[in-house]
Amino acid sequence: MKILALDLGKFNSVCCLYDPNTRNTKFLTTPTKREQLQGIFENEGKLAEFVVMESCGPSAWINDLAVSLGLSTLVCLTNEEAWRWANVKRKTDKDDALNPSV
Repeated sequence: MKILALDLGKFNSVCCLYDPNTRNTKFLTTPTKREQLQGIFENEGKLAEFVVMESCGPSAWINDLAVSLGLSTLVCLTNEEAWRWANVKRKTDKDDALNPSV
């Protein structure tokens, strides 16, 4: 089961295609714009079982875009204990996209 995880940002987002069986990852950085994310969903998203993203401002339209392309999605609330700053040793966009607590 491959996962396309997104760490969404106002201007740029990091996408991580993750295969839990092999633990292989592929990272992409893209502008947080419809055209770019649609291209990623059409290419990388077809390799994934579902798309995971954090709950934030742009997650609503990005979720709608993924669903309109036939992808299953999961939107995560990042207020949970595993996401708290006190529990994070290192904070990067790549780490957020690969966060195993999802």
